[in-house]
Amino acid sequence: MIIDRVEYCGCYPYGSAWNRAFTFLRTVTPNSEETKYEIQGDDIHAIISSYNTKEPHKFEAHREYVDIQCILEGQELIESTTLNELAVDIPYDSEKDVAFYLKSDSWKTISHLLPGIFIVFFPHDAHMPGVSVGDSPAFVKKVVVKIKAELLRL
Repeated sequence: MIIDRVEYCGCYPYGSAWNRAFTFLRTVTPNSEETKYEIQGDDIHAIISSYNTKEPHKFEAHREYVDIQCILEGQELIESTTLNELAVDIPYDSEKDVAFYLKSDSWKTISHLLPGIFIVFFPHDAHMPGVSVGDSPAFVKKVVVKIKAELLRL
């Protein structure tokens, strides 16, 4: 997992796929259309969506893609931990590239995402996005850039 400010994305030498993702990320605004954007075919694509945050729920993880998540409007908490800390709830679906895991009382990191901050989840990172800051649900607009993990120089 990486968490940093968008303007520091160049500090990470992960190659051209990383650079393409952040070139796109720097162009989106809260006014960007909610849809899927192809950056490099299906190898690198982005999804802009909006939703209301909620109570902590299930962790998710991906095998094929790395997630770069960035808030465009609002704020949320994202809980994260390693996969070996969790029990499977819904097994891996290769078509959707996702598996879901039960909440756990083991160690976790809680990150507070605001506009201008990005967070990266690699295939070994389980994450629970969309968690409310405080007791009430709140509106969030977010972009998630997905990069095939094999394209990054890790």
